[in-house]
Amino acid sequence: MTLNLLILESSNIMKSLHTLITGTFSIIAIWLVIRSLRGVFKNRPYVDLDKYLSYGFIVTLYLQLIFGLILFANPAVSGSESAGMEGALKMASKRFWPIEHIVLMLFALLIANLGLIFSNSSSIDKDKHRKVLVYYMIALIMIAVSLSAN
Repeated sequence: MTLNLLILESSNIMKSLHTLITGTFSIIAIWLVIRSLRGVFKNRPYVDLDKYLSYGFIVTLYLQLIFGLILFANPAVSGSESAGMEGALKMASKRFWPIEHIVLMLFALLIANLGLIFSNSSSIDKDKHRKVLVYYMIALIMIAVSLSAN
């Protein structure tokens, strides 16, 4: 009984940390997109803040991956579904959603890493902003799709 309570308590802590990191990621992503749009359309220089925001974007994605995998591997299962065909469909949907979510998040992380690599290899500020904007927006769209699939 004590072990089950510890698992459920650690699960709640991990969910809270995952949510906190998601909020931090959202703030960084919005700030980064705004700065990239300004950089592309108003020819602003690519300064250290832009670089740090790009790294923050990637780091928070990795942290989300780590905590998401910990939550996925957690054996604590909560709640039960109703019987019947509708209940079975809901259970199948809930069973496959974590896999779809993890796969899409991995691809989003890969795309974001490519954007960071390509933007760092560019020497023109406008080109750096454009690459960050394109690759990170693709990653954000993939993340939104993976979240809306639930």
